[in-house]
Amino acid sequence: MHASVRDNHRRTFRTDIERLTDGHLRSTPLDVLRSTNTQAVFRGAVPKGPHTATDASLTQYLQDRLASENIHLDLNVTIER
Repeated sequence: MHASVRDNHRRTFRTDIERLTDGHLRSTPLDVLRSTNTQAVFRGAVPKGPHTATDASLTQYLQDRLASENIHLDLNVTIER
């Protein structure tokens, strides 16, 4: 998964990344592979379910779920099968 900062959330990007990897996605633990002040790349296992049918459906699901916890990132997800 690749995360990019949203323009109006630059100040919170690093905090959002820390929150994201600190258990906010309890069912989907993520490891940071690399990060900068504007982008981050993660790896993690994703359980099969209705939201993992496509890369786009998982991306939208994660963005919505994170936004509900006040984490605002632009995501790009690639599911390796």
